[in-house]
Amino acid sequence: MTQYELESLWISADGIADVRYRFGDLVLLKSGDHTGHTAEVISLLSIDPEPLYVVELPNGRSAVLSEDELQATGSSSGRTLKLRPPGSLPF
Repeated sequence: MTQYELESLWISADGIADVRYRFGDLVLLKSGDHTGHTAEVISLLSIDPEPLYVVELPNGRSAVLSEDELQATGSSSGRTLKLRPPGSLPF
């Protein structure tokens, strides 16, 4: 499965079974330099052997973290993700 296909499934109404977080979810970081801070989930990189996410950190940088390194806050940033087909231009 390509990254585009994975993220297309992830943002669909049904989502992906056994994946805890969605695009825009706010999560609490449970490890690393920013432990205890809130971050925003911005991408799902893989689901096997466990879900790996890219999160945007409080300082604007990003990090790759596993589902076990995150804790749900019950909140969302309210942003939505719109994917463009591979090879399409953003204009």
